Amino acid sequence: MRTISRLRRQYRPEKVQVLFLAESPPESTDNEVRFFYNPRQERWDHMYRAVMAAVFPDYEYEPGQKDLWLRRFKDLGYFMIDATDTPINRVSEAERRRRLRASVQSKLSEIAALITHGTPILLVKKSVFEIFNASLREAGYNVAHERFLPFPAYGNQKKFISACRKCLRRLDRGQ
Repeated sequence: MRTISRLRRQYRPEKVQVLFLAESPPESTDNEVRFFYNPRQERWDHMYRAVMAAVFPDYEYEPGQKDLWLRRFKDLGYFMIDATDTPINRVSEAERRRRLRASVQSKLSEIAALITHGTPILLVKKSVFEIFNASLREAGYNVAHERFLPFPAYGNQKKFISACRKCLRRLDRGQ
């Protein structure tokens, strides 16, 4: 957990312009910390590759370039956090939802320390959207879309990239 927090802090922009809220960091080992913000981890990195492709039209995956793209992401003011900070990718769907619901209040506090109410938030994955959308809106936050962004794996990479780009274009036009 400390490693993940340290890695995330390293790429936190001074002012968050767009906040991505994903489900959780994936289960990892001490030998291989699987995490969006780990610049040395590139295998099974669906989230990182899809987010970079959505944000940067010129993005092409090249081994060893993850730190460069994460810094560009940070320079734009983009930041990603997880709805729950403990891995839930290997638990049942019911348990995932229970843990996500249990994390809502603490995550709202974390979000309050990161952004203003007007900062756009993108919710990645159906379960995150279903559990966090109403609470974020009720708290006055700006969820930037009306439908969930699919998790960018299992054949959903193109759908995620397209939906995410659409949200970001709307934000650029001020809508």
